[in-house]
Amino acid sequence: MRMFTAPWTADELTRLPDGWRYEIDGGKLIIMAPAVRAHARITAAITRHVGNFVHDHQLGEVDSGEVGVYIERQPVETLRGIDVAYFSAAKVAMAAKTAAAARDADDGAASGFWDVLPDLAFEVHDASDPALRRKVHQYRTAGIPSVWVVDPKARSLTQYGPSTDTRTLTDPADMVQDPVLPGFTCRLLDFFE
Repeated sequence: MRMFTAPWTADELTRLPDGWRYEIDGGKLIIMAPAVRAHARITAAITRHVGNFVHDHQLGEVDSGEVGVYIERQPVETLRGIDVAYFSAAKVAMAAKTAAAARDADDGAASGFWDVLPDLAFEVHDASDPALRRKVHQYRTAGIPSVWVVDPKARSLTQYGPSTDTRTLTDPADMVQDPVLPGFTCRLLDFFE
């Protein structure tokens, strides 16, 4: 991971070369290596299990692949690439209104990144991202109700829930569930198969 200082904005990210992952943390550009296979495989499994549930129950939208979400816009931007994000139907509608208003105002704010916070953010621990704790803290401080961190090496899942409670699952048979997604359940093992 490499960090470049200056007040970077999300609009500038579109001019950077492909092949890397970019984020902005308090106006500082962060460049990370592409994800390794284990990271991609786990991200795909999370997307499949959670995405199918959300789709089947018409609960909203699940996006993956370092989806850009504004965590903060002022005084400087913090734009994070979330591995997998669940947006409730209400959040999807809110984002559509925000994007339409930006297009109508023609103020350049319709960047294609999410202007609303997800209901649930998933991060897969990646050695190229040593600031994962900072990200989780930013997500929780910004108001994301639930954050899950999957650790491929430990084969564990840590859930930072709607309250201040933190729960870590380590047994492959442990059932994964969250009040943010009522009715969703799968085994921890399902994220690693």
